Amino acid sequence: MKNIFSKNNIRYYVFFLFILSLTANAQVVVIDPGHGYASNGITDPDGRTDTEHATALSVGLKLRSKLQNGCGNWTVRMTRTTRNGWISLTQRRTMSNSWNADRFISIHCNGGGGSGTETFWCNRSNSKDADNSRFSREVQNRMVEKGQWKDRRSVEDASYIFHLGVLTSNNAIGVLNEIGFVDSSDKSKLLSDSWRNKFADAYVAALENSIGNCSGGGGGGSDTTAPTTSISASGGNTQSGDFTANFSDNDNVGVTRRFYQALEKYGDNWYANRGNGFFNDNFNVLYSGYTTGAGNWNINNKHLRQSNTSSDNTKLSTYLSQNSGLPYLYEFSAKTISTSGPRKFGIHIMASDATQSQRGNSYLIWFSGEDNKVRIYETINNVLNFRAIADVSLDNNWANYKITYSPGFGVLEVFKNNRSILKWTDSSPIKNGSTISLRTNKTVVEFDDLKVYKFRATGTQGISAGIAVTKDIRRRNGKVKSLVRDAVGNWSTPGNLDVTISSLTKENPNLLNDTYIETNEISIYPNPTNGKNLNISYQATSNESTLIQIIDISGKILKSIEDKVKETGPRNLNLGEYVSSIPNGNYFIKVRKGKNTNVFQIIKK
Repeated sequence: MKNIFSKNNIRYYVFFLFILSLTANAQVVVIDPGHGYASNGITDPDGRTDTEHATALSVGLKLRSKLQNGCGNWTVRMTRTTRNGWISLTQRRTMSNSWNADRFISIHCNGGGGSGTETFWCNRSNSKDADNSRFSREVQNRMVEKGQWKDRRSVEDASYIFHLGVLTSNNAIGVLNEIGFVDSSDKSKLLSDSWRNKFADAYVAALENSIGNCSGGGGGGSDTTAPTTSISASGGNTQSGDFTANFSDNDNVGVTRRFYQALEKYGDNWYANRGNGFFNDNFNVLYSGYTTGAGNWNINNKHLRQSNTSSDNTKLSTYLSQNSGLPYLYEFSAKTISTSGPRKFGIHIMASDATQSQRGNSYLIWFSGEDNKVRIYETINNVLNFRAIADVSLDNNWANYKITYSPGFGVLEVFKNNRSILKWTDSSPIKNGSTISLRTNKTVVEFDDLKVYKFRATGTQGISAGIAVTKDIRRRNGKVKSLVRDAVGNWSTPGNLDVTISSLTKENPNLLNDTYIETNEISIYPNPTNGKNLNISYQATSNESTLIQIIDISGKILKSIEDKVKETGPRNLNLGEYVSSIPNGNYFIKVRKGKNTNVFQIIKK
């Protein structure tokens, strides 16, 4: 047999692999600054304003410069580079196809007196609808974020206008983005050079999030500089009620993901309003909000330890509303204690039913020290379905794990020690969840610092504070935290703001815990409720009726109960027979007693 590993062949293969390494991430990006004047510099075949011509070209040139300086392995093309030189839609599309474009961005400005940004994709292009739709949403999100625009829509073109000629029959994954309106207050931003830079940054971030990290210059995979984030509050660190948190987020290239968390202090421990989508547990004590299934769960030296080595499906679950439609960040630290056996652990997110073995509908992010892999499973109707796998080095040392999930796009990404290790997109994403659940398999594992953050689009975020159960901060001592990420995947250290809610003179004794609502006269518990029991207690007054109404989030009254009493004294009712028949979700209980009316938010799950 001929020796294929001769010296010459080895040289050939080394050269071949070298070429592959240069071209593996090569991408062709076509930038299309829409419209333009004819060669005489006067005639405008499309009848557009000079604001649109100039803005589209300026942003396009800035985008090209940023990609050429920061993404040396990408080829960047432009359909026009000068003010004059009108090119038809068919010519632009033909140019893109002749250049074998991977991504196509057509840059425009809107008209009609509206406000905000919008992005279109075409189902008559030659690329997949799902790819075009995802890229459109990515461009829209980044333009909303970096341009600080109103989010008008990301949509298939003919749904609102007509099929766009520049996208029809285009081979590339492509979009047309209307940055803003030339005939409204948007115009001042469109004509600002600093804002045009931000618009170009938005496109860069969208391209990197869609294609993957580029290399070369300051914007590529060699970027190891972590972003930073800090927080202040309008009006200072003492607030009487709702307030605005101001975030200062910075990065050498650009921040692409922003998350925040509101916390409240119970004694020595920091927890969060689970009904508002936040969660925090530092495991100083075993939190009363957990539902325990299989396994031995206890606190060991301020860590959560699961010590059962016989169960292959241990369970520690807690209610968490995951219904905002915006991305979530799940974070925890973990360390396997067992040195043999499966050494498997993970977390279910977006789970619908913690009572079921596979948590109903959910995503399971599953780490295995047995084969040094991380896997993503999707559970549908309580059946596990394998979705994605990647290599990860797992040992018996502490590590930080982060998971980001976007219900809007179905993008789920897993990080270990702030490095992305697995990314998968669900074409039919789970939109809502009511539970998160830790899980192990015949392994002693310790966990620490389990947290859930919510997405924020801009540098400001309203924080609600006060006695009501619906508030973000319901105790006198509160805290706001922030985490941000850049396009490469570098994460910041947490930003922190301590606040005092002066209107709560004590540690809010009216909120005994986050499963029990109480005012001076009325108590409702448990919350969340499974529907079998929802108790309401109040002090009745002789000859005075109490009206209790169950209302859905649209304001529709589902049930009215008039409770008439003849004697003054404590009154206890179980609303379970009324709540058990309604679907899981968020509702309001309105209690009118005499001249006083109270409204409480409840969750049925």
